[in-house]
Amino acid sequence: MNEVILNSFIMKTENRWRIVNDNVMGGLSSSRVIIENDKIIFAGNVSLENNGGFASIRSPVKNYDLSNFNGISIRLKADGKNYSISMKETSYFTGYFYTAIFETKADEWITIKIPFNQFKLYYFGKRINSDTEIPLDRIKEISFLIGDKQEGNFKAVVDYIKFY
Repeated sequence: MNEVILNSFIMKTENRWRIVNDNVMGGLSSSRVIIENDKIIFAGNVSLENNGGFASIRSPVKNYDLSNFNGISIRLKADGKNYSISMKETSYFTGYFYTAIFETKADEWITIKIPFNQFKLYYFGKRINSDTEIPLDRIKEISFLIGDKQEGNFKAVVDYIKFY
């Protein structure tokens, strides 16, 4: 069983994901999303100025019940930098996210499969030493992001993100 949560079709509907960058906390990173050849291009610049350092696109806030799935799969072609998928269990901002970081290969299409048990708890981008499991039946938002102090331009072409 697969459920696509992000692709070019979804980005053209009212369920499209939105950009959230570090400027919500005073940072200066910037990003944009465009649709080209039925792919999502997420690109921009990560700035470490003003304690910044991330750019993201985030799903609509709603009730996601992931208890029938094993993980998240993403097909993308990026720039060789590390990206991550994050999930949170609140509809408001707390700073707590369940996150999995993955490597990309420069200019090469890859498919990443991340089991839910590989997600770790983070607070404002810092790993928390906790064995807390993801409350799979209470997820409110999913994010695709670049951060981790990777300053400079970035570009990721996303075919899809889905639960598997």
